[in-house]
Amino acid sequence: MKTILIPPLLCSALAYAPVLDTVWTHGQVTLADTRRDDTIAAMAARILRENAGEFAVLGTSMGGYVALEVIRQAPERVTALALVSTSARADTAEQAQARARQSALVEDGQFTALVDAAFPGVVAAENESNGALLATWRAMAEPVGSAAFLRQQKAVVQRADLRSILPSITCPTAIIHGAQDRLIPLAAAEETAAALPTARFTVIEGAGHLLSHEQPAAARAAVSDWLESAF
Repeated sequence: MKTILIPPLLCSALAYAPVLDTVWTHGQVTLADTRRDDTIAAMAARILRENAGEFAVLGTSMGGYVALEVIRQAPERVTALALVSTSARADTAEQAQARARQSALVEDGQFTALVDAAFPGVVAAENESNGALLATWRAMAEPVGSAAFLRQQKAVVQRADLRSILPSITCPTAIIHGAQDRLIPLAAAEETAAALPTARFTVIEGAGHLLSHEQPAAARAAVSDWLESAF
């Protein structure tokens, strides 16, 4: 069975390096391209167009928004779903304003400054001074680049609220979230889990939004449990 990994906003394939081998041991792995479209619906449609048949899908953060949209567009093709560090809600007005400020900074030629400024928000407070994590974050962002980032921001800020589709999801589902996530609070994952009572809900301690890199062993264990239940 194929598993499609959908990366977070501003992240390259490196986002999944800590769990890639774990996923690969269960079959074919494909990384979705989220750099070319400026709507979540178009990103999901690209995945469905470029991948034949059935597949499992794991989406992190923005990738989770896309994964839910894939389910909305073609539920019969998704055999298993994992939602990592994500939410089914649309952006609040405050979040949209913050994204507008970030986009303005990038449009002003300050992409590198934006990447560094965003780092504290994507890790747990205890990891803010972790130089290795900062280097990894920079390495993930650099291949995405400013133009793709602006397209992704546009897609995210305009996305639909998909909480209404959650009760209709029947495939094996995992919800994985960092206990110290400050970008998408744990309450968002709890809300999703409440709407999906049969889902595997894993809270990873000592991790923020970048949980696969902050707590790789725990992330691998959670992903492995999900795949074992799905295949």
